[in-house]
Amino acid sequence: MSSMQNAMNFLKRRFSDTNFNSNLPNGYLESDDDVSVTSSVSRGTPQKQQIAQPGINQQNKINVNPAQSGQVSSTGGFFASLASGNPLAVLKVDGNEQIKTVLVVDEQHTDWSKYLKGRKIHNDYTVRVEQAEFSELSLSSHSVNGVTVDINCYRNGNKVVRSFKPDFLLVRQTPRSMAQGEDFRNLVIGLKYGGIPSVNSLHSQFNFMDKPWTFSQLIRIQKRLGPEKFPLVEQTYYPSHKQMLTSSHFPVVLKIGHAHRGMAKFKVENHYEFQDVVSVAALTNAYVVSETFIDSAYDIRVQKIGGNYKSYIRTSISKNWKANTGSAMLEETPVTERHKLWVDACSEMFGGLDIVAVKAVHGKDGRDYIIEVVDCSMPLIGERQEEDRRMISDLVMQRMTACTRPRPDHTPSTAASVYGRSYSSQNTSREMTPQRNVQIPQNRPNHAIPSCPPSAPLSSHSSEPPSPTATRRSNSVSEPSPPGGDRERIRSTTVSEDKESKAEKIRSLRQSFANLFSD
Repeated sequence: MSSMQNAMNFLKRRFSDTNFNSNLPNGYLESDDDVSVTSSVSRGTPQKQQIAQPGINQQNKINVNPAQSGQVSSTGGFFASLASGNPLAVLKVDGNEQIKTVLVVDEQHTDWSKYLKGRKIHNDYTVRVEQAEFSELSLSSHSVNGVTVDINCYRNGNKVVRSFKPDFLLVRQTPRSMAQGEDFRNLVIGLKYGGIPSVNSLHSQFNFMDKPWTFSQLIRIQKRLGPEKFPLVEQTYYPSHKQMLTSSHFPVVLKIGHAHRGMAKFKVENHYEFQDVVSVAALTNAYVVSETFIDSAYDIRVQKIGGNYKSYIRTSISKNWKANTGSAMLEETPVTERHKLWVDACSEMFGGLDIVAVKAVHGKDGRDYIIEVVDCSMPLIGERQEEDRRMISDLVMQRMTACTRPRPDHTPSTAASVYGRSYSSQNTSREMTPQRNVQIPQNRPNHAIPSCPPSAPLSSHSSEPPSPTATRRSNSVSEPSPPGGDRERIRSTTVSEDKESKAEKIRSLRQSFANLFSD
């Protein structure tokens, strides 16, 4: 009796050991019942409390991991832990809704999500907005898988890291500047490498990274339209400081490198000041542009967003020769045909620009001088900036709609598509409603009746004359084409004649073999 009790105590200790299951050979437990029994014994709980885990195929064999045996047979198992604390459990995936992500590159003073977020494309795709500056972006581009963008930034004191694949791009920030660390042309190349559509196109944005390159396009426009319709300021380009000896006339304005918004610009009155600026340009190792100084009365800016035009006049109050520096008075004026011609001509540059602005100076001599053209990174000015932002968001939605195809399950299906053919609705209605009053010219080839070559004799021993059906068929080909209303009837007649011709061939073949074997 004591030996039996000792054996039972040994078995209890043995089954309560967590290393017992690990010592069992693979496949020892061959059913789900064995799993539940062993797990219940190891925990000391009755078997009737075990609940089958949902989502597990009962026909599959399960190998128990001793470290996870309690999780396998616990109530609800993995799915209960999802519903209780896992954040993935609250994510609801709707199969009827898909998301298109728009990457907006702009500073944080403008929140573009309130203009684009939640809008629909083809009533199938919901727009999601990701906004960051160039300095907060990093990406990797693949020739097949596209672009993966990472955002690493701080929002309200918290570090935010996100990774996603953008479907569209809106750039409202200059990708290159003369400031240190503000050359992001590699990011633009990576986005172009992945083939992401954008406003404006990435091809045009890359061409706008050097202002002399852009000015060369303005020279081409002036040669095409003439200096009267497209007045352009005179400029001289120096690849480096070594070519800068002196200027032919003074005063001039020297612009170093790809600076913008009044940076790295100097007004030079004589050749002494000219040499001083040359010494500064030698430190930058950049190109320099010399421009004739215009004593301006006010500046002119004409902008175009999609099909909307606006014109502004800016007059300096601080009496600075740069009207964008210091205090200035801004006024919106009606767009004239002359100004509209300027911006329309510039919008055709580099394959087309959706957002473009032309800057000009109105001199005290009463003449206008175009000095610069700006792309989609142009700052919004005036009292109607909110309207401009809404027009830009509408333009983005139009371009996204043009680039996105509607979902296949929402396209109308026709009977012809079932058989592997694609007909338009106009062609389908035209076939269903024959036009009986249309006459076909006699000199046009007849495509309703297929022209087939005459059939060759089937055997050299065949002495039968050609079948009358084939004769009728050859005669019908040479006849003039009937009116267009009888095409369907003639087509069916041709099919029946083809069947009769095949039957005649079979009978002729049988007769030929009969004559051959009878001889």
